[in-house]
Amino acid sequence: MLFKLCDMNTVKNNTMEVFRIRPDSKVIDILLVNIDGKLFACDNYCPHRGASLSKSAISSNNQRIICYLHEFEYNLTTGKLENIPSKWMNQNSEWKKSNDLVIYKIIEKENHIYVDIP
Repeated sequence: MLFKLCDMNTVKNNTMEVFRIRPDSKVIDILLVNIDGKLFACDNYCPHRGASLSKSAISSNNQRIICYLHEFEYNLTTGKLENIPSKWMNQNSEWKKSNDLVIYKIIEKENHIYVDIP
């Protein structure tokens, strides 16, 4: 199901913005990220410990989002965890576990940005 998020020029280069949508009876906060003109959409929570990713940093050279809480780095194309900082490597293996980042397909149409929610 397609949900309109915003106009094409709403999210400027190398910034991100949260949009709340309501598919069916649930609420989803979608984080729309613009890295050098390329758009990415994901859930606005870190799959490691649930922190709000809208407070995080983005890395334009490798298209990652870096969670502000523990600095876990997720690929915005695949959703995969790609880096855990060395300062956390001595933590319990259960603490370091993380699901993948939930990624949504973006459709650009008639100067608007939509996300496809399965």
